[in-house]
Amino acid sequence: MNKNDFSDLENQIVSKVSDAFKAIDVANLKKDINYKAEGTINQFKVNFNECNKKNKQNISMYIKKRPSGSISGIVCIVFGTIGISIYGLSVLTFSVMKVFLSSIFVVGNGIFIILFLFFLVSLGLLLKGISLRKRVKRFNKYVRFMENNTYISIEELSKLTKEKERFLLKDLGKMIDVGMFLQGHIDDEKTYFILNDEVYNDYLNLKKQQIAKENNDKKLKEKIDNFEKEDAKSTIKIGRDYIEQIKTVRNHLHKEDISMELDKLGNISEQILNQVEKNPEKAQEVNKFIDHYLPITIKLINSYEELNNQVIQGDNIKNAKIEIEKSIDLINKAFENLLDDLFEDVVLDISTDISVLKTLFKQEGLGEEDFKNKK
Repeated sequence: MNKNDFSDLENQIVSKVSDAFKAIDVANLKKDINYKAEGTINQFKVNFNECNKKNKQNISMYIKKRPSGSISGIVCIVFGTIGISIYGLSVLTFSVMKVFLSSIFVVGNGIFIILFLFFLVSLGLLLKGISLRKRVKRFNKYVRFMENNTYISIEELSKLTKEKERFLLKDLGKMIDVGMFLQGHIDDEKTYFILNDEVYNDYLNLKKQQIAKENNDKKLKEKIDNFEKEDAKSTIKIGRDYIEQIKTVRNHLHKEDISMELDKLGNISEQILNQVEKNPEKAQEVNKFIDHYLPITIKLINSYEELNNQVIQGDNIKNAKIEIEKSIDLINKAFENLLDDLFEDVVLDISTDISVLKTLFKQEGLGEEDFKNKK
């Protein structure tokens, strides 16, 4: 084996290192699934909007012409007002008679109780009538904001009416129950108010399609997760077998300078495998190193051991050993870079946590600048 052979081998190693950092198909597929999951929700909204455009029409046919409370509310207010007026006149009349006719004192308390009960009933009618009329006004307001759309989101309606979403859901539900909206529906997720059966059925069909897509994506994601776990186990097993081979050669070369580099290579490799063990999804990032890079490394160090065992150490042997030592140094640097890349997500999470803490401290007046201003 001459010097040129080892130069070619070193170039091969560099090429393998470069290949190992290329995009990994399974990782990209996982990202694609997340993208598609988000796209499914967006597509659902787009499709539902298309249904709304298709069914945009005069919505008066789905609305009761005389909504519940239009007449009964007025009747309750009138009778309640009359009753309260009668109560007031009765109390006034009875009080005057009580002053001048002492003979009615015996039944006075009973009359007052009856009048008070009559007042409570009249007050209840008045308040009921006011409540019904207010509901009719809200009903007309909701219809006005619908603008001939066959559905509207509860969130949007809340912004338009300045009412809380919880109140809207309860109010619309009551209006549907009393028949103010002839075909009204609120979806199971409490996100949409839908005006007619046709659009509601379209909504349910789209929802079924969305659920089916989400289930398919979930199954595919589970398959990929299982693949990642199995791939990680396989990677770790193969990697540790290689590390044992490196340790064996290193023990045979314990007196040589290269033994320190082999120790370093073994330690870095073990740390990489530990990271894969903790994060199976990272197995794809190191597979090409395990499959291509380490076998070449094993071949190199076995060649080094064989050359080192030669009794006569001529120039060719010495030069070959120097080339291998340089290659091992190159390998260590490549593995250090790989290990550093595996901590990229950890560093990002730490940076995010620190930024959040700084923001919270600033909001609470606990930042460094706040203390300087106090001084």
